[in-house]
Amino acid sequence: MKLLWLTDLHLDKVGDASRAEFYRRLRQENADAAVITGDISDAGRLPGHLRDLAQAFGPRPVYFVLGNHDFYGSSFEDVDSAVATVCEEQQNLRHLGQGEIIPLGNDAALVGHRGWADGRAGWGERSFARNPDHEWIRDFQRVSKHAAFERMADLGRVSAAYFRDILPYALKCYGHVWVATHVPPFTWAAFYNRKPCGRTHLPHYVNMSAGGAIWGISRCFPKSQVSVLCGHTHSAARVNASERVRVIVGEARTKCPRVQEVFDLPGVSCLDAGP
Repeated sequence: MKLLWLTDLHLDKVGDASRAEFYRRLRQENADAAVITGDISDAGRLPGHLRDLAQAFGPRPVYFVLGNHDFYGSSFEDVDSAVATVCEEQQNLRHLGQGEIIPLGNDAALVGHRGWADGRAGWGERSFARNPDHEWIRDFQRVSKHAAFERMADLGRVSAAYFRDILPYALKCYGHVWVATHVPPFTWAAFYNRKPCGRTHLPHYVNMSAGGAIWGISRCFPKSQVSVLCGHTHSAARVNASERVRVIVGEARTKCPRVQEVFDLPGVSCLDAGP
């Protein structure tokens, strides 16, 4: 069982020739399934790029969560609606975060939720760092800074609640659970320009709510392992949050979409077994 991982592709910034070459490479990848951890495109071009990815990698399944850039130029409601339509059209495309537990091999599974930078880390609301989300996503536009941070906190709490619902059952059934999300869930996994992220930027680069949920749940399952795949910061990192939780953050370069890694999982593929 081979799981291919992609993150922060930003296909809206990639030229036609480079994008076609990337799709060609995907077709040739020796993997059973793909998972994408957000920032695939912008809102206007996201449906088309999702179709392209599904067709390039198909008929193999493509699991994905969205990132903050995927909502640029639109709203949460409109983007989620458009994505649902694409997933109905492309049967190998699945938007994670709907309560599914995807079997991978004999004793591993995949769960996911987009998550969000919840504004709690670092200087919090006192941060003076500019967040483009507040300008480019309609749900954040024309609101006060305090209201924007409240919205960020709400989104973080939603992701934490989701993991509290789904992760215990996944860990009860599988020895190794892979978690796909967009924003790093721990401060020590967040880097900016390949250096540890400072307190000014941390509110916009970490989802502490999700991290607390994942870490706390993992303590109840000492024989199981959690591997978190994420992106957002564009700076690679591999850290152990505990003996049972590791976080792998992908590296990304604008206009250069790439495969992050292909993970070899023990056992045969169980992708047709259902959640």
